This record gives sequence, structure tokens and C-alpha cells, in this order.
Amino acid sequence: MRNTYLWLAQLVTGVLIAVLLSIHMVLMHLDAILSFLGVDIKDPTSWHSMIERSRETLWAGLYIALLAIVLYHALNGLRNIILELAPSAATERIITWTIIVFGTIAFVWGTYVPIRLLSG
Repeated sequence: MRNTYLWLAQLVTGVLIAVLLSIHMVLMHLDAILSFLGVDIKDPTSWHSMIERSRETLWAGLYIALLAIVLYHALNGLRNIILELAPSAATERIITWTIIVFGTIAFVWGTYVPIRLLSG
């Protein structure tokens, strides 16, 4: 039953990655299409535009959510691949805890910049 929930979370995070990454790609890299549709974004990849966006709670939250979702999706997938090769329960626990610790460190490290920019 536990693996069913993990697999469902894997599928849900895959869909969320597609949605959030699509929003990011459209708003950051398809400014010509957006201007055709009447949305005027002035050079979204410039340093000034990036700093302005990073100081908005909505964008920081979006990027932190995208980071958490991508980390879960990638590390859970990696865990499943590795566990296919390691049959013992002790090895499974070691692999699971190693991935949890690595994911936590990566998440804290990845959220430092958006949180720092929000507070500064």
C-alpha cells in the first residue's frame, strides 16, 4: 500500500512539473508570443527583471514549489531504480535515508537564494 502512495505521488509530481515548467517557459522565454497575445513583458531574462521578480512572494513561492516537486520526483525515481538492484531490507533503508538526507540538503540549499532575495 505504501508503494502505491509513493507511485501516485510520483505521477502527480510529474504532472505538476509539466504545469509549473510550462508556466516558467512561457513567461520567461516566449515573450514574442506573449506580446502577440497582448501581454507585455520587458526582457524577462535581464538581470533587473529577474531581481524584481525574485522579490515577489508569488514568484519565490513558485520557484520553491517547483524545486520541491522536482527534487521529490527525481530522487524518488532514482530511489526506485536503485532499489531494483538492492534486494535486502537493510540496504533499502540505507538508500532511502541517504536520498532523504541528500534531498533535504539540496532543498535547503536551493531555497536559500529565493528566501534571501525576499528578505533583502
